[in-house]
Amino acid sequence: MVRTPTKILLVCLLILMWFPMAEMNLCIFKEYEYSENRELAKEPELKAELSALRRFPKDCESFIGDHLGFRCSLIRLNNILRVNLLGVSPVPSVVMGRDSWLFYRSEVFPDGFTFNDHCGLIPLSETELDALRERIEWNHELFSRNGIFYIVVIVPNKNTIYGEFLPESIVRNGNPTRLEQFSEYMRNHSRVKVMDLRRALLNAKKLHPIYYKTDSHWNDFGAYTGYREIIEELSRVFPGVRPISIENEKVSVRRTSPGGDLAQMLLMDDLIDEDLSTAFEIQPDTGGRKLAKLFFRHDSFGDGLYRYFYPHFQKVVGAAPFVPFNYDRILAERPEVVLHVFAERYITLALHDDFFYEGAP
Repeated sequence: MVRTPTKILLVCLLILMWFPMAEMNLCIFKEYEYSENRELAKEPELKAELSALRRFPKDCESFIGDHLGFRCSLIRLNNILRVNLLGVSPVPSVVMGRDSWLFYRSEVFPDGFTFNDHCGLIPLSETELDALRERIEWNHELFSRNGIFYIVVIVPNKNTIYGEFLPESIVRNGNPTRLEQFSEYMRNHSRVKVMDLRRALLNAKKLHPIYYKTDSHWNDFGAYTGYREIIEELSRVFPGVRPISIENEKVSVRRTSPGGDLAQMLLMDDLIDEDLSTAFEIQPDTGGRKLAKLFFRHDSFGDGLYRYFYPHFQKVVGAAPFVPFNYDRILAERPEVVLHVFAERYITLALHDDFFYEGAP
């Protein structure tokens, strides 16, 4: 005869097994919500087709796996426990660094190269370096013939600037990174300048934080540092262009909430504050020369640059990243400057025609 405690245990077990399925259909409780940047499995349809019947069990499994009651809350709880108790990241694309720093492992998606490149595991060949040089020079010549000044700017990965906070398991093998290779190759084999912001950002880092602790991007002061380098380069071609100054040269570092994109990937952005947000006032009137139009192609690192460029141009035309922009459109816009800003992890994408514009050779 089954004892009462055993019966109670069995009933509780059945309730635990049944409750998520019931919640999936009834939606009684408010669920923690987050976006997975993918399309969730749709409810399968049972069709009188052999292929559909064979696929139906797997489709059901996928649907239940994506929509099971309390799924998001349970994933979040698992993340909180693993991060706070074990000090490990439950998300492959997020690396737990020292002193609570978070880093982005972009290879997981894939979304360019960060740690494989940082460790020197994927150096560029001489052929690839020369192909990159040819692409940059071809673009430079094309724009120059039409009176357009063309600038390519590479923003270092966060791990390049704050490598001291990487976990001990991330070890460089002594080989140069792709950015190191490419910058040196362009200096030695080309008259076209590609702006590598490493030195400027490493110097600025001594003054104030320049990247977020819980995000993969630079903060406002990091973006301002990159902007000043770009404007100084522009001033060599357009005399009278002067950079915006920081009012009273005062930069404050503060804690803000929620955390950045890496904290969001952990589903903990409301629990992990950002310690390295920077705040400062700028003097928008530079008193210098104002140019007509900027055609600005950028990835997410360029988002923080717009407010600095507006005082220098009568119009700024933005181009979305990874969507081809064509030469005809640029000519129609008649910009004085074409600026292309992208992160270090995307260097090899410059080998692809549509990274610059449609119709490249």
